[in-house]
Amino acid sequence: MQAVERETLILYHSDLCGEWPEAAGRAFAARLPYQRRLALRTSRDADRASLAGIALALRALGQVLGRRVSAGELQFGAHRKPRLAAHAADAAPDFSISHAGNYVGCVAVARGQVGFDVEVGTQPRVARWVLHEAALKATGEGLRGVRAAAEPQLRADGALWRGQHWQVRWLELFPGAAAAVVASLPVHALEAHAVALAELFAP
Repeated sequence: MQAVERETLILYHSDLCGEWPEAAGRAFAARLPYQRRLALRTSRDADRASLAGIALALRALGQVLGRRVSAGELQFGAHRKPRLAAHAADAAPDFSISHAGNYVGCVAVARGQVGFDVEVGTQPRVARWVLHEAALKATGEGLRGVRAAAEPQLRADGALWRGQHWQVRWLELFPGAAAAVVASLPVHALEAHAVALAELFAP
């Protein structure tokens, strides 16, 4: 019987509580693709979180690919998850960014689909939302697919959703928040890396 190849989840995360690195953030934003740069204002909390998520994505993708990934390699489209522009869709690593409150992170995998979500709160309803959102992010739909999609059905070995089995990894790295990763391929391990706010945009 052939062994099933498993993927390692790469997670980079940061806590945005503290002094925002204004100059480094502006310099980083200036390297983003033009349309994405126009959409961000580094003075707003939500846009700062988005910028931080992109910076973490470059680190996560760099580890997956074994090389430095530049901001210009990312492609942002309306109503779909960002991706690496220079790779064929079926061969590119996949990644997913999420932020809530002071928390921001990005999960990347070498193959398959991945979705990551974090939300402030630990109540069961929050956990259900996190699982649903992570599944939608894995397929690239995001919030626009919430109304059309039934909730994933949790099982002992993952979740069943839209006739497909998905791997589920709950994360306990964010105090006071619920967080989960949903992946289309079997997961071998999770490698988590915390990045200090001051180092967020370091080369």
